[in-house]
Amino acid sequence: MSKVYLKDVVTRIKDKVDKDNTDLEYYIGGEHFDNGEIQITKKGVIAGSTIGPAFHMRFVPGDVLLMSRNPHLRKAGVVDFEGICSDVSYVCRTKDENVLMQKFLPFIFQSDDFWRFAEENKKGSTNFFLNWSDFEKYEFNLPPIETQRKLVEILWSFENTKTAYKNLLDKTDELVKSQFIEEFGDPVDNPMGWPMRKLSDVAKVYGTMTKEYEKYADYPHIGIDSIEKNTGILSGYRTVQEDNVISPKYYFGPQHILYSKIRPALNKVALPDFEGLCSADCYPLLVTGMCDRKFLAHVMRSDYFLDYVLSYSGRSQMPKVNRKQLEGFSFPCPPIELQEKFTLLIDQSDKSKFELKQAIADIDNLARALMQQELN
Repeated sequence: MSKVYLKDVVTRIKDKVDKDNTDLEYYIGGEHFDNGEIQITKKGVIAGSTIGPAFHMRFVPGDVLLMSRNPHLRKAGVVDFEGICSDVSYVCRTKDENVLMQKFLPFIFQSDDFWRFAEENKKGSTNFFLNWSDFEKYEFNLPPIETQRKLVEILWSFENTKTAYKNLLDKTDELVKSQFIEEFGDPVDNPMGWPMRKLSDVAKVYGTMTKEYEKYADYPHIGIDSIEKNTGILSGYRTVQEDNVISPKYYFGPQHILYSKIRPALNKVALPDFEGLCSADCYPLLVTGMCDRKFLAHVMRSDYFLDYVLSYSGRSQMPKVNRKQLEGFSFPCPPIELQEKFTLLIDQSDKSKFELKQAIADIDNLARALMQQELN
């Protein structure tokens, strides 16, 4: 085993293309990385998108992308398709497959040791980042090539198992969606004739804006990057003190729904079960007695709601949903007792999903422990 610097074994690829004159179909932005995941499976379509001129770095299948911003979110992973990313995502390849296997590289980037180094060497005050020259200084133990081959076989078997579990998670969500349509009908047609309610009838944008950061120093700080698109899972967040919060934030509690008004196509709707402060780019919604909190969150994660907000957001570089637009959303609202009956299914689904997520977390912990043993 030899001690190496990242710059000795990995190179940053700078293959630039013109996004407006390319036959490439897909792009990857920060929202397409899943925090702490080895693989990047999400993508956007270049045609018709609002991505800016910074998206000009080409990647190919097998490349590993490393996000230079907000290292605490642990955004790095391998792609299996071709496309472009912005210049704040570094396209990485091994210099010599006989020294460092490309398939081993994403596991190095997702090791605790690597992100510890990144945290210790980040720049900036609120929007933290590392330059490629900073990452290049990362020093680690590189196992012999034969050991790498064995590790790659084990670690990718872990990934395949995780993928199977994630497919079960997706199927569980699809079951809930299909059950919603069966019980309440398509909200577009409203075949059961449920009364239509505006969001302002059943919920209020209600959160106390605060600058008392010392009082909330140990509270979680939820930024829009901390809310996973579509699922609303909250991850990668830190405390108010750790994030050096200096701008006004909303207080929220477990009674709220959090909705990110920035880039509504990402459909970020979260149900926190704790107290904290959230970005001013989030709306904390407080539900009234006319609607069940989980039911409303499910409606807001639907294509029906997404189509509504996208009709208002336009094609600007950073579209937003304003408060008036959000409160004007109208949807079929069945009786509260039927809503609560449906949330029992959501609860059962959440229990199954929790067990699957715990199994995935156990695999992640095992992989990280194995990598930590090899890199130290």
